[in-house]
Amino acid sequence: MSYNVENFFDTEDDPTHDDDSFLPTGEHHWTHARYQTKIQHIAEVISAVGGEAFPDLIALMEVENATVLSDLLHRTVLGEKAGYRHIITHGEDKRGINVALLYSPETFHLIASEEIPIHFPFDSLRRTRSLLRVTGEVPSGDTLHVFVCHLPSRRGGALTSARYRSYCCTRLREQVDSLMAQGGERTHCLLLGDFNGDPEEASTHEALRSRPYTADMAAQDLPPESLLALLHRKTKQEPPGSYCYQGVWSQLDQAHLTASLLQQRGRLRYVAESAETFCRPFFTTQLSGGGAPVPWRTYGGNFYRGGYSDHFPIRLLLEYE
Repeated sequence: MSYNVENFFDTEDDPTHDDDSFLPTGEHHWTHARYQTKIQHIAEVISAVGGEAFPDLIALMEVENATVLSDLLHRTVLGEKAGYRHIITHGEDKRGINVALLYSPETFHLIASEEIPIHFPFDSLRRTRSLLRVTGEVPSGDTLHVFVCHLPSRRGGALTSARYRSYCCTRLREQVDSLMAQGGERTHCLLLGDFNGDPEEASTHEALRSRPYTADMAAQDLPPESLLALLHRKTKQEPPGSYCYQGVWSQLDQAHLTASLLQQRGRLRYVAESAETFCRPFFTTQLSGGGAPVPWRTYGGNFYRGGYSDHFPIRLLLEYE
């Protein structure tokens, strides 16, 4: 699964980052009680996504540090039953938010991890979150490279900010090409995260060179390094996106995989059409104008709403033999 958990901060001041608004004395009045509620909320969503079993891999965005992950994994039902381990970046985002991966060591044997800093050649002053690559071996013996990303926001306008996201996608594509060229037929890549745009947008579609997935692709002889976007505008789903801003839905939260995971002869395979934006009533709310339920967010501006996140999570299934 992949989930932007919306400002998952602790209550301690980090003098190296601009986290002052998420302190008990800050403008958000981020108290210990609210922090504890947040931890329980995230654990509830993860438990619901897994259903009868917890997800094996969980990509998280907007996570401040390892401390909040440790609290999530040791002070909730996740610590009692899931047994996750975690990897988190230490990027250059000015607020100090990072991306992380939780993984089950029983089904994902860690081989390596790498933090990939992003420095824009056309803007030396801009700082953003690093990309995270985590490589593991799954029970089928296949190697799976999992990328977790949170691309630059649309602040300043979608067109103005597009080149920043495009550059990040170019770096991702370079990584995928290199890994797939070095690996054998049992090497695969999975990209998860908040892309701050729809899969069809040029900054993602052109730079990442990811095609919209359709169920009949499993029967096609696609190059194994081809990237496929699992959730796109033609995907029939409710809710109609993972994020809603002023009544307009977007699929900011995306999943892309290499076509190697569609091969019918492969031992590790994507379960056709299993990718979905996950929604349950307990973490939704209703806009005053009606329509589909939207994410029940933690904050609206500086007003504490007491919800879960301003994003819905996404999930997908991989099967192995």
